[in-house]
Amino acid sequence: MKQILVIGHYDKTDFMMYLGKMLSMDHRVLLVDATSNNDYEFAFPKIDQSLTMHTHDQFDVLEGIHSYNDLRSNLEEEYDFLLIDCNDEAALAEWPEVDFVYLVTSYENPVIQKNVNLMHAYFQREKLSSLNLPVTKVIYEVSNHLDEKYINSLLDDLSLSWKESLVYYPDDRDQTLKIINQYKSTVMVKRMSSSYKLVIKQAIELILGLETSKVNALWKRAERSN
Repeated sequence: MKQILVIGHYDKTDFMMYLGKMLSMDHRVLLVDATSNNDYEFAFPKIDQSLTMHTHDQFDVLEGIHSYNDLRSNLEEEYDFLLIDCNDEAALAEWPEVDFVYLVTSYENPVIQKNVNLMHAYFQREKLSSLNLPVTKVIYEVSNHLDEKYINSLLDDLSLSWKESLVYYPDDRDQTLKIINQYKSTVMVKRMSSSYKLVIKQAIELILGLETSKVNALWKRAERSN
């Protein structure tokens, strides 16, 4: 079972849903809501709002997780992949080693500064700092005087193994698709902007270790499943 930890004080619900959709085409996937404000409470339609475990499209979503022990006590099935969305410093401080780490961010100063705190919460422990876990930034890019060197400089005190960043740009199509999916029982991946589609494909390519051509074929299958 591989764990993908997605860190960030940024709304990642659509990003996580798209990863869940793609990975669940051929694998058992659990999306874990370990956010401090229960970001997935109204992010997709539910049969019973009072439950914490839901099946959405072809993957499961577990809500109300506030620590790694919470997750372990609520795992009742075996999964191939755990997609963990976390913006809780206390939870990250106790979270063990994972297989992949993604940092989702924009260049808004409140987002960056809170993300720096999250990264320190997770990577400050001696065991993790010596592992050089691969970390990939997912950046919502807008024209401004900053670039990702600024983000890196704020984390220079941590021993991080940065992978090539995944960058996408503002596009009304992505916001429209995000809202549409909040009301649907399946996750649509059609009509996405080319830059955001590339980000999702590159993330899947890294997680699954697949060639680009195979990820493209997987994407076409996902489009036809809607």
